[in-house]
Amino acid sequence: MSIDENTVRKVAKLARLELPEERVAPMAAELNGIMAWIEQLNEVDVEGVEPMTSAVEGVSLPMREDAVTDGNDPERVLK
Repeated sequence: MSIDENTVRKVAKLARLELPEERVAPMAAELNGIMAWIEQLNEVDVEGVEPMTSAVEGVSLPMREDAVTDGNDPERVLK
């Protein structure tokens, strides 16, 4: 997939980005480089690799007690 200058202008407009005209051609080249890298990822053999549901499995965050308090400063609360 090749991204041309008109596509860059359209995406910039949709994203509400102000892109000066002198940056359109370099941005198209940069985006084409990113797309080429993504195409390389499609060549990787992932046969038999289980999909990851999380980067860190088996880890759960500690839950705090959900208790209503007065903030330990009743004078400030009553002001």
